[in-house]
Amino acid sequence: MHSMTQFKILDCTLRDGGYYTNWTFDRSLVRSLVKSLDSQHVDIIEMGYKSPKQGGYYRKCNDGYIKSVIDFKVNADLAFMIDVKDYVTDNKIDKKLLYDIIKPAAIFSICRIAAKQDEIKFLPELISIISDLGYEVICNLMQISKVNSEELENFITACGNDIMAVYVADSYGALYPTDVREIFIHNKLDGIHTHDNMGLAFANCISALEQGASFVDGTLTGMGRGVGNVTTEQLLSYRGETLNSQFLDCINSFNLMKLEYGWGTNPLYHQAGKHHIHPLYMQDLNQSNLSSQQLISAIDSLKECDTYDDKKLEHLKEQRSVVVIPARYKSSRFPGKPLAKINGKEMILHVAEKAESAVGKENVYIATENEGIAHIVKKAGYSVIITSDNCLTGTDRVAEAAKEIESDIFINVQGDEPMIDPNDIRRVILEKKKHPDYIINCMSSLHPNENIDDKKIPKIICDLENNLLYCSRSAIPGNKDSVSEVAKKQVCIYGFSKEQLDNFTETVKTPLETEEDIEIVRCLEKGMKVKMVEVNKVSYAVDYPEDIEIIEKMKI
Repeated sequence: MHSMTQFKILDCTLRDGGYYTNWTFDRSLVRSLVKSLDSQHVDIIEMGYKSPKQGGYYRKCNDGYIKSVIDFKVNADLAFMIDVKDYVTDNKIDKKLLYDIIKPAAIFSICRIAAKQDEIKFLPELISIISDLGYEVICNLMQISKVNSEELENFITACGNDIMAVYVADSYGALYPTDVREIFIHNKLDGIHTHDNMGLAFANCISALEQGASFVDGTLTGMGRGVGNVTTEQLLSYRGETLNSQFLDCINSFNLMKLEYGWGTNPLYHQAGKHHIHPLYMQDLNQSNLSSQQLISAIDSLKECDTYDDKKLEHLKEQRSVVVIPARYKSSRFPGKPLAKINGKEMILHVAEKAESAVGKENVYIATENEGIAHIVKKAGYSVIITSDNCLTGTDRVAEAAKEIESDIFINVQGDEPMIDPNDIRRVILEKKKHPDYIINCMSSLHPNENIDDKKIPKIICDLENNLLYCSRSAIPGNKDSVSEVAKKQVCIYGFSKEQLDNFTETVKTPLETEEDIEIVRCLEKGMKVKMVEVNKVSYAVDYPEDIEIIEKMKI
């Protein structure tokens, strides 16, 4: 067990928790917080930011205001934080702005400087200025999970030997205790700031302490940006302190706020940590009313987004995506194909269930001309749109159905693709959001059971940016000496806007479309841009009755 003197606790509730309240807190609550933290021998209390950005009192940390709130004796050191980026203009420190906001040390004794890896070069000058103003300096390197060993070494060097502490911050909550151990074993570091995306913030603090760290950050009830942080109460207990009634009463006040704002880890934050998504995106998504499938799509589109843009998120939240499955009973090669049973279940239901896994049942529609198909899918709880009997292709049927559906993105999943991977549907949605001017289509390698010369299989060729050049039932690309090793086949998942569907619809097939009997060729003939997305798993379409047996053996 650690004694009280073995490590220092810095509480940053007002700064990190301010992301939920726009740095506005009731005066009486702040007074209670500071008094209770002080009663528990918390070493440093961070009151917020000193920032030129808009926000409440604890975004500005005006000395006069803070002094009016904290008008009693406090044994703990009071601190504030600055972000390097807020004080850099034209690639240099904006000294005028800095001196306008940060005055010589008075009520505050510590300034924390937060820097990303591309801001390290500004630290020596900034540290010098802040030190000359009379502050002890603590430097935090943000986003440590994305920092390489050379960048970390440069940061430590830039901090010098005369500051109070050198910190790393697990901004994404992406680290495991073994990662923390390796970072602290190989680098001279003093402190750690953890986020709890994976539920490991406390364990990561312990790992750092075991490797010699002397400072750890916490917040009351874990209140902090996104998922939040290790709790101060955990750190106090680990340090060996008994929690007093004053402190516990204060915790209760923050628990009420937690019920309102909802910080704390959940599966969404697990994914955010894994994919280095900026915590404010997840904070907003966690408070949204999006469906589970919409949240999954949003996470897919936000991977590696380490800079926050609220407009991007709003755009994602506004867009609706639906899957429309065209299911035609009449077929020259396989009449009644959608109702053919695979392992005892109609093929159309296999496809519908895969679509449901991707976008949710409320966003799945079956477009058919046949009452028998309609009856089966309605019984299973899916929406049906009865279309005319004269649709030229599956996409024409989707276009007709789309006239009755309010949506931004329409995903056409062919009803004879029972092995479709729901993740591939999500990928098409993601790509459609990224490339709204393109029709999105999928491709994959040929299945071992498939032959490039098989006319049943549409093969595709693309340019270097995966824009579709042509699609054919012939063996393309050709190879004069041997079988092509780069051949790809089309997988029938398409992403359209309503406008693109309207543009696609024709009363007769275009010439090459007729020749190839491949509907995506119509798009090329009409000058529409098509971007291909490579899917991970091999799909297998049902064209003939014998394909059913093949798929059953493949264990759908």
